[in-house]
Amino acid sequence: AVSPSLRSGLLAASEAAQLAAKMQEPTAAAIGEVQAAFGADPVAAMCLYKARSTLQDGLCTKLSFPNTPEHGETVVDEPPTMPGGKDAGPNPMDVCLGALATCQEISYKAFATVMGIEVKSVACSVEGELDLRGFLGVDESVAKGFTKITGTVTVDAPDASQEQLDQLKGAVDAHCPMCDFLSGTCTLTLDVKTQAPTDATRDDGSLSAQAIGELGAALGADPSAALCTYKASSKLEKGLASSLTYPNTPHHGPYATDEPQSMPGGQNTGPNPMDLVLGALTTCQDITYKAYATALGIDVQRVETACEGDLDLRGFLGVDEAVRKGFQVIRGTVTLTTNADEATITKLKGAVDAHCPMCATISDKIPVSLTVVKA
Repeated sequence: AVSPSLRSGLLAASEAAQLAAKMQEPTAAAIGEVQAAFGADPVAAMCLYKARSTLQDGLCTKLSFPNTPEHGETVVDEPPTMPGGKDAGPNPMDVCLGALATCQEISYKAFATVMGIEVKSVACSVEGELDLRGFLGVDESVAKGFTKITGTVTVDAPDASQEQLDQLKGAVDAHCPMCDFLSGTCTLTLDVKTQAPTDATRDDGSLSAQAIGELGAALGADPSAALCTYKASSKLEKGLASSLTYPNTPHHGPYATDEPQSMPGGQNTGPNPMDLVLGALTTCQDITYKAYATALGIDVQRVETACEGDLDLRGFLGVDEAVRKGFQVIRGTVTLTTNADEATITKLKGAVDAHCPMCATISDKIPVSLTVVKA
């Protein structure tokens, strides 16, 4: 997966890459040109992915991707079963799984192309299990993030043998940036700053400490009610573009993900999977800050989160197997619109750091088990 921040002139001399872009399909020759370029100039393989989001009313947050602002905003929210949730969009944890599904598809298409396996389409469905008692602080012994992720990748490659599919899966398992990211650990630094409230930043008051407390009590009394299964399903047919849906909220979407045209086969029809997972982090931070501020009686009117992550594409493309495939470092800043003092903000940050599901998912090693089948 590659960021639009990739040097625009990197592939200018590559006729194969230019032809692949026009054909809307990757070719082994074009991918080989990129691999050779990164091998000759490792600095060119360094990419900076970005996401930014803002939450004001309830738990509804608006997400954008600075690398591809032309794709506009995506609304992320909680279901009505969560206090403050209005079901205006998918949940951050569903979005995280969407990044995994679409990254798998891109990885399968890219490596199949390099290996000479004709693939008509790749579809991926993934599920992740999470216990909300961890997020809400009902039971501190419960994990806050995903406990495991499972899924199925369906590859439509009529002429491929089982041996070829096994080899393809091995290559993808070894190089998929999202698999590496979720199953490993990553250095995560999130700073907090504040800004003064104004009349324009006043929220709608739809989230209350009483409602959060009642939900926590209910989940404490019935732990099975806290068990959630998040889901994402996507399909890649042309180029590296995927159509992404969330089965828990099928009335939202479908959503497009893609690669920039600097990656062979990319047509920039949507954000990149690695930008998308950063969006899962920023929106999860927004929601967690708002929820814990409300529960603690801290008047926070708006939350804005911006994150960026460093990734070296030599790992994904197999140029240097010693290079990590997923994010190496993620940095971010959370801006709270509040008059709360420094001590109060420090207390709030401690609560969020200890309970944010996406922070836990990034910091822990999550078991990821994906099965590949032939269509």
